Amino acid sequence: MTNISFLTNETLLITGAAGSIGRELVLGFALKKPKRLILVDISETGLHSLLEELNFKFPEVAVSYFVESVCNADFLNHLFVNFKIISVFHAAAYKHVSLMQENTCAAITTNILGAQLLIDYSIKHKVNQVVVISTDKAVNPINTMGRTKKVVEDYLKFRQKDCVNTKLIALRLCNVYGSAGSVVPIFKKRIEQNLPIEIKDKNLVRDFISSTRVLEICEYLLANKELEGLFIPKKTEKKAITLIATEVLHAFAVDAKSYPIVFTKLPKIEKLEEELWSSTESRNFIDNSPVVAIESSTDFQFDLKMLQDCLAAAQMYSVENAEIKLAALTSF
Repeated sequence: MTNISFLTNETLLITGAAGSIGRELVLGFALKKPKRLILVDISETGLHSLLEELNFKFPEVAVSYFVESVCNADFLNHLFVNFKIISVFHAAAYKHVSLMQENTCAAITTNILGAQLLIDYSIKHKVNQVVVISTDKAVNPINTMGRTKKVVEDYLKFRQKDCVNTKLIALRLCNVYGSAGSVVPIFKKRIEQNLPIEIKDKNLVRDFISSTRVLEICEYLLANKELEGLFIPKKTEKKAITLIATEVLHAFAVDAKSYPIVFTKLPKIEKLEEELWSSTESRNFIDNSPVVAIESSTDFQFDLKMLQDCLAAAQMYSVENAEIKLAALTSF
């Protein structure tokens, strides 16, 4: 594990703090005894549970916490004015593909506007470092959730060009094994209820990374504040979803050969296999690093006016217009 004892002088902001990734970061960073942790999450129940765990395990760590949306500009301004934030980890986002496909405006507002405001306020207040958690679904995106994350990656790159004091990082992750909403807890719940396991296609494959590995990567980024740009994990594990179902059944001491598994139809908005980098991107390996830098081989374009129009359409709940603008933003 990276030595980041200098965290004792740092104030860290973690959004989406009560989520699977956010919680892992909060507890991992708390172990290093930072100057202060600022936790933001829209989930009252989730944040309360996290605070109870923090108070029990790390009562000496200074914590400020807010049940609030990252889309609230006045709230973010309050944070940056009243706390000397050194580093930001932005994990707050809507991530469920099918839910977001039916809630385009909410996905655009939360995922894009929330990230844009956080990036802008971080730059304005000269935060040292911003790490935005992205997803492999942003690569050649075919669904609303992936498109929103692609726009965030592009906006970060757009702001990076004129950003002097703040290092901007997008960390593009694959599936986090066992995270909320992933197949592992879904399979476990169905087994507990004695229901058939449902898999969308027998050939479905995903890349996985453990939550502890995510923490290791984020600690590395914290310790190397000269880094900026887009990164992916150096090591992931590609697994067939059928194999994961078998592993979960074995964990329950259930005969995998006799337990019912139902194959449904893969929706058009999902791929049989995701990608962590596209054909127009190249990988730059870094010695003794848990991450790989990703660089684009094409000319970068970003339409700020189109972004503003997309956000305005979403906030007015002009669904069709918002979808058109979002598609246009990710067609470059």
